Amino acid sequence: MAAISTCTVKYVIDRIEGGHAMLENAQTLDIVSLPEEELPSGAKPGHTLVNMGGKWQIDHEDTEARRERISEKFARLKGRAGR
Repeated sequence: MAAISTCTVKYVIDRIEGGHAMLENAQTLDIVSLPEEELPSGAKPGHTLVNMGGKWQIDHEDTEARRERISEKFARLKGRAGR
């Protein structure tokens, strides 16, 4: 697994299993493992995280933007299927 960058790289929580969160680097798509206890309160799969000064924070703005893009793509695909 790749090393976790501590700059403003964004990570998306892919899943949480066995006491670890699997984070996807939003730029490189590398998967990294983070102990679940290091997650910020309320973090769950789909949330975007950034590491600020060694502390993980949820990027609510990016999380919502990603959800909207995915929802729009799904709606377009669903519309195509009805043709």
